Amino acid sequence: MIDFNYTLLIQFVNLLILLILLNIFLFKPVLRVMNKRDGAIGGALDRAKSLKKDVEDLERQYDEKSMEQKRPLLQLKDSTIAEAHTTSMRIIEKAREELAEELSRLKVEIEKEQKQVFDSLKMEVERLSSEAAEKIMKRSI
Repeated sequence: MIDFNYTLLIQFVNLLILLILLNIFLFKPVLRVMNKRDGAIGGALDRAKSLKKDVEDLERQYDEKSMEQKRPLLQLKDSTIAEAHTTSMRIIEKAREELAEELSRLKVEIEKEQKQVFDSLKMEVERLSSEAAEKIMKRSI
């Protein structure tokens, strides 16, 4: 059974003194350090978030400036390609015309040579036929 005497009162006072001392020397400093650490971590997180936002803004600005600088080059490239395409089409068309002219000239030349060959063959056939006739008849025609 518990005796209620002055020792209980002394232990209660000791407990209160211990709680006060622990509060002053342990709990408050630890809580202060923890709050300071939370503040530092929170500040670092806020700083990291702001730096991340700044980096994203800088990346966006870089991409925009990069596209602005590339735009004239891309337009120049496109215009150069278009110009090269039109030039090549003109060259191809000119070559086609030249080939058509050459082809018609060759056709005329071939027809001319064909007529010459035909005429020479006709004369040769006449000569050979008269020689054959002379040999067959054994006299001069």
